[in-house]
Amino acid sequence: MDYTTLKIGERPRKIGRKIKEIISKEKSHIVYLDENDIICTSKDSKVVLSKEFGHIQNLISSWESICNSLFSKEEAYEIKCLLAEGYGRMFEKNDYSAAKKIIDQTAVRIKHQGEQILRQDYLISSLTTTCVIIFILFVTILSKRVIIQYVNPRLYEIFITALFGGVGAFISTMIRARNYQADISTSRHIHRIDGFLRIIYGLIAGVMIAIGIKANILFGFINHIEANMYVLPFLGAIGGASEMLLPNIIKQFDTEKVVTLNSSDK
Repeated sequence: MDYTTLKIGERPRKIGRKIKEIISKEKSHIVYLDENDIICTSKDSKVVLSKEFGHIQNLISSWESICNSLFSKEEAYEIKCLLAEGYGRMFEKNDYSAAKKIIDQTAVRIKHQGEQILRQDYLISSLTTTCVIIFILFVTILSKRVIIQYVNPRLYEIFITALFGGVGAFISTMIRARNYQADISTSRHIHRIDGFLRIIYGLIAGVMIAIGIKANILFGFINHIEANMYVLPFLGAIGGASEMLLPNIIKQFDTEKVVTLNSSDK
């Protein structure tokens, strides 16, 4: 078969797929993208490729898979065309170095764009969760008189502190966004869940700090301050924003517990 006769939009019987974009073609081979934007190749049985072709094939397949999971169809199309050039270099000149160089350059672009997309997903997920928390916070504050009629005032204060913990966690997320390590081999859904859980961690931190204060275990003197209704939300926000405050408090509590147990044993 003379592959140079093939044109975009055709569906030859031998290759079985409709040609959407031709990357490289000669009499003995063709490299193209099909109607589903999948990188495809077809060659004459007489074409002999170097042993490095298998490695190139694995690289292209791997990066193509990552493109499919990270980018929209339009964004992935252009990048796949660049990846397919690697096949072109192998079929045309059996040039492994040139093919590898093209793939490596394209991989750098995939990593950069992919990390930006995943970081964006992480922040949007955090922002969406925080917006829900802020809405609940406003409703809770405006309905304070009604809520206190049915709920213990201490529980109300703990709940408010927890909500401020979530807001504090979002502030921390925004400040540290540039340092967020996005793994392009991980699904976008995982990064969205990561952003959601970061805010939930702030809520939990706020709850634990509020309970510690109410139980006089942590900053118990605040219970005797008239303006503690402002201090509790502030500490809740600080606890949610700090990834070290709550773990340090727990560690300190565990250390004191161990010392007490050892003293009792003696």
